[in-house]
Amino acid sequence: MDIRDRYKFEENGSEISFMPNYNFLRILIVWLVLGVIALPVIIYYFMGKMSGDSFKIAMGLWSIYMIYFLFDLFFRIPVKYIFDKSEKCIYRKLLLSKKLMNFDEMTYFVNDERGGYYYSIVKKRNQFVKNYRISNYFSGSKASQRREDEYIEKILCPVLITVGIPLNQQSEQ
Repeated sequence: MDIRDRYKFEENGSEISFMPNYNFLRILIVWLVLGVIALPVIIYYFMGKMSGDSFKIAMGLWSIYMIYFLFDLFFRIPVKYIFDKSEKCIYRKLLLSKKLMNFDEMTYFVNDERGGYYYSIVKKRNQFVKNYRISNYFSGSKASQRREDEYIEKILCPVLITVGIPLNQQSEQ
């Protein structure tokens, strides 16, 4: 699968848009299906073999599992970032569009977290307060390095060119 498909990257004359979490949709659906399959297994197989309290705990854990994945499905996966060239603004769209910042306010950086890192966009004056993740997590492995290089070339570079930021900004600061 091409990286443009994994991020649902679209570029037309007036805007660039992509969904940083779109790649996880298939994996999430597989886990949701496994959760749905687990419900009858829990009910029919374990209901008679567990005590009432143990069964309630198992059902509670299953419920938390399903709520977590449904939350991801409805509120994390469909987040789309839109870089509007005509208005020179960046929007975040879930159900409604929200203006995040203008092109001249934006900067980007690499955020290190839990043994991995990802690319974020931020307002220059608030870069340590609120940032927006625009890539998947990368690690130090060779496969991850190839995915990162492909991401930089096909997703990040067109965005930065549109906004007017040089790619090697981090080494200049």
